Amino acid sequence: MELPAILKEENVEAAAELLRRYYLEPSTKTGLLSTGSYFDEWANRGDGPDVRDRITDSDAVAVTMLSVKVPAQAIIGLQEQPLATRIEKLLADIPTDVKMSRLTTEEAQERLGKGSPAWLLWQEKRPHLIPIWDKVIGEVVGKDTSEGQWLNWHNLFMEDPDLAGRLGRIHKLSMVQTPISELRIIDAILWRYGKDHGIKGGRAGKLGIT
Repeated sequence: MELPAILKEENVEAAAELLRRYYLEPSTKTGLLSTGSYFDEWANRGDGPDVRDRITDSDAVAVTMLSVKVPAQAIIGLQEQPLATRIEKLLADIPTDVKMSRLTTEEAQERLGKGSPAWLLWQEKRPHLIPIWDKVIGEVVGKDTSEGQWLNWHNLFMEDPDLAGRLGRIHKLSMVQTPISELRIIDAILWRYGKDHGIKGGRAGKLGIT
């Protein structure tokens, strides 16, 4: 997977503007901020010691802010035994304070590779370590599925040692005050970029930027 051009050095200002719009620009239709702009801070980020290793009602609300529909039966199932205990054990083995950009290749394989707790529970709440995936982002990066995406992104951090710092500069330039993980910055930029280019999902096709 190649780094999308919008995340390269020559497009820092354009990326910052996309991030600003995602978090700070009201919808022209409703006059309201997007629900996605509330996701990061919802319920105190969901990583407090009393809730970080459990799937809570607040988690269900949070993912709906990203236009993900969570059936009520699924939420009930996630909180029933013995599944709830298995989820807690897996989440307890996934750190909340480790950034993907700081992992070595060996550590990335251990934490994100096949058989890891994250691999077994990939869709849950570890925003610094596990990226969000949807069809819009998939088409921007030229991937049909989320398979292998974590290690693909880690490879990009390894290939471009300036990427993590550049994301920090983009965040600062955007004037967004919300604390955002590096992966969430990527997610918001690529999603906004994809939507601006008319992506609605479907089969992936690599896009560029001029």
